[in-house]
Amino acid sequence: MCGICGILNITGDGKIDSDQLKKMTDVIIHRGPDDVGYYIKDNIGLGIRRLSIIDLVTGHQPISNEDQSIWIVLNGEIYNFLELKDNLIKKGHRFRTKTDTEVIVHLYEEYGTECVKHLRGMFCFALWDDNHKRLVLAKDRIGIKPLYYAICQNQLIFGSEIKSILQHPLFEREIDLDALKDYFTFLYIPAPKTIFSGISKLLPGHILVQEDKKLTIKKYWELKYETSLKQSEDYFVEGFLEKLKEAVRMHLLSDVPLGAFLSGGIDSSSVVALMSQVATKPVMTFSIGYPDENRYFDERKEARGVAEKFGTQHQEFVVRPDLVDILPKSITYFDEPFADSSFIPNYYISQMTRQKVKVALSGLGGDELSAGYVRYLGVILGEYYNKLPSSLKRMIKSFVNSLPETSGDNPIISRAKRFVKGAALPAQQSYLEYISAFNQDDLSNLFSGEVRKETEEYNPQESFFAYFSQAESDPKIQNSGNMLNKMLFLDSKTYLPDDLLTLTDRMSMAHSLEVRVPFLDHQLMEFLATVPPQLKIRNLQKKYIHRKAVSKILPKEILQKKKKGFSLPLGSWFRKELSGFVQEVLTQDQIEKTGLFDQEYIDQILQEHLSYKADHESKIMALLVFIIWYDIYMTRKQI
Repeated sequence: MCGICGILNITGDGKIDSDQLKKMTDVIIHRGPDDVGYYIKDNIGLGIRRLSIIDLVTGHQPISNEDQSIWIVLNGEIYNFLELKDNLIKKGHRFRTKTDTEVIVHLYEEYGTECVKHLRGMFCFALWDDNHKRLVLAKDRIGIKPLYYAICQNQLIFGSEIKSILQHPLFEREIDLDALKDYFTFLYIPAPKTIFSGISKLLPGHILVQEDKKLTIKKYWELKYETSLKQSEDYFVEGFLEKLKEAVRMHLLSDVPLGAFLSGGIDSSSVVALMSQVATKPVMTFSIGYPDENRYFDERKEARGVAEKFGTQHQEFVVRPDLVDILPKSITYFDEPFADSSFIPNYYISQMTRQKVKVALSGLGGDELSAGYVRYLGVILGEYYNKLPSSLKRMIKSFVNSLPETSGDNPIISRAKRFVKGAALPAQQSYLEYISAFNQDDLSNLFSGEVRKETEEYNPQESFFAYFSQAESDPKIQNSGNMLNKMLFLDSKTYLPDDLLTLTDRMSMAHSLEVRVPFLDHQLMEFLATVPPQLKIRNLQKKYIHRKAVSKILPKEILQKKKKGFSLPLGSWFRKELSGFVQEVLTQDQIEKTGLFDQEYIDQILQEHLSYKADHESKIMALLVFIIWYDIYMTRKQI
């Protein structure tokens, strides 16, 4: 894993400032502390910080072809590179290194920009074709690895993190107000937008080509939901396990020690079980837990049971998250507001795992592929709820909304309130209600009059509705005839790459740890997209096909375990031990500095939460993160 960046003078005039490129590269040293490299010629400059995983001796980047007319910097891993290399050698290509990066150079010689279709892995790369004066930026199919770009005064600037672009003197910082609404709606900013006007995320499964003063972006892959109704249940069960095992085996390719995150849930346990079958030595596994007062979120017992069953070298870490310390620190790795609080336990597990290994496998992606979230059930149950008599629904809603929020960690009351609110809406709107922190009415109250006026035409949920429409208009998706596949499609386009994969990348790379995600092998994803929806959720059991596929290798108690996720009791902390911190950050002075918000509405949110009238955990977290981010990036401009 690495960090890459670069500058291209689009007009072909002017030399690249090597000192400027060095600044852009040095600021992402955490992504690659092992090595640094540059390629500078005329109007192009490429930089890389390398975390050495494969070919520790000759894998220095940038890497070129034989005549040095093509140069590349790569962030990621190509798991099928040995197979590709053998085929290229047969075609006459000559290799100087044992690294996967060099394979892409020769694939490009053979197939041009179509080379990306041959890659199986996680990657973002920048390739310079000197003969054609062509820059190619490419991103893996699902968006496991990040890449940002901006155009400033005829210069194309790019980097693995936004902070590389911010080092460039031509870039001027300005908040994208539509992206601001996105952030407070979803707690992250969906691609291609970022919080900064002028900086964009390259979309998953896309390549960007800059040539002859023309910029072109094109899609090279799409996940198609083409349900196969002719196959038996056993076919899908056996196929799932076979393809997951193959993906896990391929993800073990490494020249350095590796291990796995183990929560004791079905996804991470499946990965560890299959690692133990194909690995040549005992698997190292890592779990975190919390002190007794937060035992609802502690999964060490379940993880320990899995570790014992498969004979792993297991290590546990007990953490007491220090939000006051970790929030400002973590924000500097995201570079834009990001308020999914699961980044906090991810930060700690990455920090502690890195003390033992350089690479860790994760179970991330299992929920999005095989329908593991409660919100999927919420939409399905809503269809039944809406068939109840209106008088009974009003009675249920009144009763649920009258319940005070619990002082403990169990979120059952807040989930019930969210369900009765969302269930009354059409299915697609219901789903968006479940995944939104601030809805449209909330946003109107949150922002100052000037911001409301400037953004009144923009509804963040509209772009998500477009994904539903895309699913409906695609005949291969329409054949599924099921809202579940539409929700899975939406999440694969938004929540998975822009939330989960973003936080996993930033928190792991903050500690120079490479995290691999075998569930997101694109061939496994394509297979699961053919599984009928009724085999993903059956009789209200989530992940039915997944559970059945691994039932022969996992303990029964793991299969029956309720999902907790990488969560923290922030709602409780904001009322108790962190209440002072909240009041200190969300002061009138700090709010007014931004010129963006309505102070009275923020005070109302805080009061309702503190008095247990409502659970505003996500809203408060979003506000805390934004105010701290604004201070670092817009007021003091420390990054």
